[in-house]
Amino acid sequence: MKDWNSIFNNLSDEEKNKIAILRVIECSNGVVQHMFRANDENALSIEETRDAMKFSMGCMKTMSIPLKSHTVTFAEETASVMHEVRELYISGFKNGNQEDLEEFMRASKANLNAVGQKRILEARQIVFDEVDDIPPCALDWGLGYIFSLVGWYR
Repeated sequence: MKDWNSIFNNLSDEEKNKIAILRVIECSNGVVQHMFRANDENALSIEETRDAMKFSMGCMKTMSIPLKSHTVTFAEETASVMHEVRELYISGFKNGNQEDLEEFMRASKANLNAVGQKRILEARQIVFDEVDDIPPCALDWGLGYIFSLVGWYR
């Protein structure tokens, strides 16, 4: 079992800032996808859902985030760690591997705790200002998920 807390805590502040932006995007998209599949009455339209998914998946696959003002790119070490976490997600959630799901959840929580609440809130504002493919309501849904996952209060 990896020491995810050390891995994420030892990243530079700059990399933690970048991860915060990525986590706001991917968690917001996750809630959007869940609501759409559940036919939630507040779900986004199919077009908005596709736009959010396409943007989020593109960021995760390329480990770069195209903002209006610039593109955020990750250091090779950070990208490698985040790809590893993504593989755990796919194995755990998509393929039903319970051990990998549990390891993904440990990594996800360690990641968010290392990044911290202040960075997540700042990242939400950056995504709000710099990304058109994720509506503000979805950003709030993503924040709600993040806060509930790690036990933060607003």
